[in-house]
Amino acid sequence: MATLSVPASRTGADRLLRSRALGKLLLLALVAAVLAPWAAARWPGATWPHALTVDLTKPLASAGDWVIDNRDSHPLFLYFFGYISNAVVLSVRAVYLTLLAAGWTGVTVFGALVAWRVAGVRLAAGTAAALLACGALGMWVPTMQTLALMVVAVLASVVLGTLLGLAAGLSDRLERALRPVLDTMQVLPAFAYLLPVVLVFGIGVPAAVLATVVYAAPPMARLTSLGLRSADPGVMEAVESLGATFRQRLLTARLPLARKEIMLGVNQTIMMALSMAVIASMIGAGGLGDRVYQALASVDVGAALAAGIPIVLLAVVLDRVTAAVGERL
Repeated sequence: MATLSVPASRTGADRLLRSRALGKLLLLALVAAVLAPWAAARWPGATWPHALTVDLTKPLASAGDWVIDNRDSHPLFLYFFGYISNAVVLSVRAVYLTLLAAGWTGVTVFGALVAWRVAGVRLAAGTAAALLACGALGMWVPTMQTLALMVVAVLASVVLGTLLGLAAGLSDRLERALRPVLDTMQVLPAFAYLLPVVLVFGIGVPAAVLATVVYAAPPMARLTSLGLRSADPGVMEAVESLGATFRQRLLTARLPLARKEIMLGVNQTIMMALSMAVIASMIGAGGLGDRVYQALASVDVGAALAAGIPIVLLAVVLDRVTAAVGERL
């Protein structure tokens, strides 16, 4: 009977790793055993010691005051944030005017044709019914306002998320650096960064779009990075053996292999952006979110539902269409 033997070098390496881990654990235990009694004697009591409290209120308030005082005169706001704000406003307005020019028939027919092309007659009928329901509820214009803002916000989120995902997927060092940034963008409550955005851009569409991008870009970045890192090693070795350059390997192998993950990232980005519709209305997004917010402020259940149903219909239609595109890839 054949027997399997483990190389001595491997067992020695395992023992060395275990001994190092045990040594680190013992060192941490020793440090804790020394510091814990000293800290308890130095700062007695069950609550956090006041001497170790860091006050961020005054520095942040001073920074906010500086932004308010210099927003209309500082070159950073005039020649950087100002151009971003103008570009966002012009983009949203162009999309909105295009949707209005197409009319309810043009938008409905176009949406149904796209759904039919990617998923068939059933989804096309569902898309047409959803868009017609938005008009039947008296919410066509707010729906187009929300759709225009979402188009610009999703495109910006996809571009930003793809760039961050490429950086994280191609570099381990950048992936480690971007991970806490993406965690912060995704976990930080939306209300926490609404005020800083308003301080820089003011109340209006640019602030709403930027807040939506901050919230919606991380899924795109994470899934793009995952797709690049999950590329088939055999395919990558074959491409490299043919003498392909780094750019050729990226464009002809890694990105095509990651297309399903990238499309899933687009799907999740759209869902995250739509989930910000109501919150962004607090800083001037307008559209359906503003109708819901006003109805909630006046405790008008009927108006809130009438404006909330089109948001749900848009989310369902866009989810089904993008999911169907991902399945076809």
